[in-house]
Amino acid sequence: MLLCGLGLLTLTSFVAGQKPNASVGSIDFIPALSSRFVDARSIAIWLPRGYSPHKKYKVIYLQDGQNLFDSSTTWNHQEWGVDEHLQELIDNKQIEPCIAVGIWNNGSKRHIEYFPQKPFESLDHQFQDSLIHQAKRNAETPMFAGEIISDNYLLFLTKELIPYVEQRYSVSHKAKDRMIAGASMGGLISWYAALKYPRIFGNAACFSTHWPGIWPADDPKKKIFQAFLNHAQSHPSKKTRWYFDHGTAGLDQYYDAYQKAMDAVYMKNRHFKSLVFEGFDHSEMAWSHHFEQAIIHLWK
Repeated sequence: MLLCGLGLLTLTSFVAGQKPNASVGSIDFIPALSSRFVDARSIAIWLPRGYSPHKKYKVIYLQDGQNLFDSSTTWNHQEWGVDEHLQELIDNKQIEPCIAVGIWNNGSKRHIEYFPQKPFESLDHQFQDSLIHQAKRNAETPMFAGEIISDNYLLFLTKELIPYVEQRYSVSHKAKDRMIAGASMGGLISWYAALKYPRIFGNAACFSTHWPGIWPADDPKKKIFQAFLNHAQSHPSKKTRWYFDHGTAGLDQYYDAYQKAMDAVYMKNRHFKSLVFEGFDHSEMAWSHHFEQAIIHLWK
């Protein structure tokens, strides 16, 4: 079961130029958007049916963009179905019109781009070094492909990608109309982004958030998670709207205690929701099932 979860944590390697097809609406595809802060990567910008430059749209920025729209291009032939879900919510007037920006992960560098940097730097140096040099994804592959660079990744999002989108599309520039979202390590970096940039991201949807940071068994004292808790407690987020969830199967079976401890930090936030989906695992099919509930909570 852990080996299955391991593959899902890896998701897929970055492949520039593989355009996904939308089942509804349309996708503008940038094969390799360059950056001063991180490696270039593909971006898919989904526009709903009837997109008009005369309207203002909300925007959701999603991690692991290669898994969102088209199962024929994904490593496991699963997808979130983001285009279908958002179009249905828009058509049913459950949310206001929005666009979705899928950001490709960077393959082997995914872990170092998605692992929250400031909490990592708060760990003692010996433990930091042990993580960088000893933590393994599997017997042959290190989990960390170098030093943590998630602060640079968030600079790419906030200084380059968001301006790129807002200069070219008719979208709102208000934090309450921007959402950041992701699953597993993508949920972790989405949580960190919303804490670090509350004036940019007013909403965060974190699916199956990988609170252990590495394999749970490799950090039995939960030093990493304690660093995340400390970071959350020192960064109040009264105006941010939060959504968290997890399943009970596969890798998700380990998340309940972590999520309950994090929930305690946010309980007083009236825009907070945390759900458990019995029997669901750590997969795109599971996150697709939960997706509409998250969007409705944050943007109803």
